[in-house]
Parts: sequence; structure tokens; C-alpha cells
Amino acid sequence: MTKQSLYVAELVFNLNRFVDDKISSLPTTILDKMPDQCFIGQSITGDYQAVTGVYGDEDALTAFAVKYSKIELERYDSIVPELAADFMNLHNGLFLVNLSEAEHIESSLLPPMMNPEETLSASDSQTIYLMPVEFDFGIINFVLSE
Repeated sequence: MTKQSLYVAELVFNLNRFVDDKISSLPTTILDKMPDQCFIGQSITGDYQAVTGVYGDEDALTAFAVKYSKIELERYDSIVPELAADFMNLHNGLFLVNLSEAEHIESSLLPPMMNPEETLSASDSQTIYLMPVEFDFGIINFVLSE
């Protein structure tokens, strides 16, 4: 099984566990570059290196943040990207623990990135996967560049 497949399987499991158990994973596609709207992310370093990201429209991200955190939010504000980054940090950490146990690969996480003025970037040699997930409130897009 590829690391990308392991990442998707872990992502679906963690979304069901921590956000909503009624999701639909849409087909994964390969992109030429990081999406312009993707500014929430986290880098994985070590034996396995990747850049991960999450994005969606403001209403969907707000609903995602509410479901994940169980905090009532009336509108999109600065805490929404922080909560999305918190989920990414949780998910990526669990993914790396499982990767270490299953394949003896040691990697670490850098702190989450959240800069609305700057899109996440990936090197030209990396493959960029877009993994959209449909919730009852809209679509949240997850990105893995490895």
C-alpha cells in the first residue's frame, strides 16, 4: 500500500472519529500545483517528507471547525483556520505514529502554517494529491504533496 493510500485511509478514519461519521470521500485527483486558496497546512520531515493542507469555502470551514471543536461559532473568523490546523496536526500525528509502527519510518511534524497571504508550496518533484471530502455542510479539500 502506498503512503498516499495510507494517508487517505487514516484521514477518512480520523474524520469519522473526530468530526462527522457521515462523510463521503470523493475521488482523489492529482494537481499540477498547490491550490491558490490552500494556506492552512503542515510539513512532515524526516524519512517520509510531505506537505499537507486543508481548504474550503468560509462557510464549510466554519462548519467543519464547529463539528471538530464542538465550539459554537456564528461566522468565519481567525479561530477557524486555527481549528482546521489543529485537526491537521492531530491527523498528521496519528498518521505518523501508524507509519512508524507499520513501516518503521521515522518522521516529525513542523508547526502548522496558517498565512492567508501565502499559499502552501510544494517542490516541482512532488506529486500533489487533492482529496475532497463531502460533509452535509459542504466540501472540505485535503491536500497531500509528497
